[in-house]
Order: sequence, then C-alpha cells, then structure tokens
Amino acid sequence: MPKSAVEYATDQITIYRFCPYQCRYCWAWRNKLFASRIQRGRYDPLEEARKYVRIKDPRIIVVSFTSDPYPPVEKKNRLTRRVLEVLSEAKQHRILVLTKNPILALRDFTIMKKHGDMWLGTTLISVDKTELEPKAPKPSDRRLALYIAKKKGLKTWLSIEPIIPQITDPVEIIERTLDYVDYYVLGSFNYTKILGFEITEDEKKAWYRRHVPEAISLLKSYGKQFFIKKELRRYLR
Repeated sequence: MPKSAVEYATDQITIYRFCPYQCRYCWAWRNKLFASRIQRGRYDPLEEARKYVRIKDPRIIVVSFTSDPYPPVEKKNRLTRRVLEVLSEAKQHRILVLTKNPILALRDFTIMKKHGDMWLGTTLISVDKTELEPKAPKPSDRRLALYIAKKKGLKTWLSIEPIIPQITDPVEIIERTLDYVDYYVLGSFNYTKILGFEITEDEKKAWYRRHVPEAISLLKSYGKQFFIKKELRRYLR
C-alpha cells in the first residue's frame, strides 16, 4: 500500500504517471530523479482502490499528490472516475481529491456525493493567473468549481501551497474563498534553489511571518478547519 508522505493524510493513490500542467514550482516533476520514480511506478491504481475497500480501519487517502488526477485525457480515459467509483464503496475512509482541474472533476460529483466523505480540493498560489502555472486551469475556474461543489452539498478543501513570496497572499486567498471552502492546508515553498528560484531563506521567513499568522487568525475567527505543514511551522517559530 502506498503510504503518504503528505502530513495531513495517511495514504495516497497516484493515478496518472505524468502531469500536463508544468507548474514551475512543482518539486515532483522538475526533479528528474523523483519524476523518474513516479513514471516507473508499476502498481495498478484500480487494484489499490480495491484494497482500501477491504481495509476496515479508517484512513485519509489523497487522490493524488504527486500527479494530477484530472489531466485533459481523463475526459476520454476515465481512469480517475473508475478509481473513485471503487473508493465510493470504502465509506470508512476519508477521500481527499486534489486537482488543478476541479471543473473537470465536477463530472464525477455524483460519485463523490455517494461516498459521503469524499472532498473536492484544488491548489491556489494566487487568486489571479500566474506564469508559474503556464498550462494549469485559471485560478478563477478552480474557485468557481469549488463554489459549485459546495453549493451542491460537497465538502471542499484548498491547498495554499507553496506560499511563494511576492506571489502568494494567503490572507487574500482565504478571504476570497471563505464562503465555500471547508478545510485549508498551508505549506511553504521548498527546494527553491534546486528549482531555480532566487528567493533566500530570510525572504521566505519574513514573508511567512508577515502573512501566515494573519491567515491563521482569519481561519480561527471563522471557525475553519486548517492544517499548517511542518516546514512552514518551522519558519514561524
């Protein structure tokens, strides 16, 4: 079973062995060694999903973290849809769907709703389009998808990660999404030098200490569930 390195989950299922969105901050696909490991993975995501149906102790499963489960080819392949259909029978687990294409994911709304604890989530580093996400769906479309999902009764969540100095204002993102997001994850920008970014540790620390505590206070004031990842917590000490 593929245990998760994601702090807020116990397990993950990687469905596709590629990602078309080419985000410049993505550590998974811009690191050749790690990208190679993802591509060499041999397990069948459908079989992994069936295993979770048989496991009785509750898990939190991300679908998926190292590649997007809704690339454009999902319209034809429907592989993610088939995985979610299997997982819809595993009601003992919480399923967190994470995609930069939640508009396409809405096609599987009925399956998610059937499960009862399957949440639709997306990633935002800005409320506006940025060159760091050259082929990803627009942030406005991602926000719209979560708004629609919430209106239809689905639980929603948002990953504000990575928080990139001068790009990501977590307070602004939260203020724009409070009405239709149930759960937030905030994370730091890691591997900056490896990824070719001229951002110093001091710059990151200053940005995080200026913006993140205000974001946390805002979330608490509205009674929102949230998770601060450990690398980000380290900068706030």
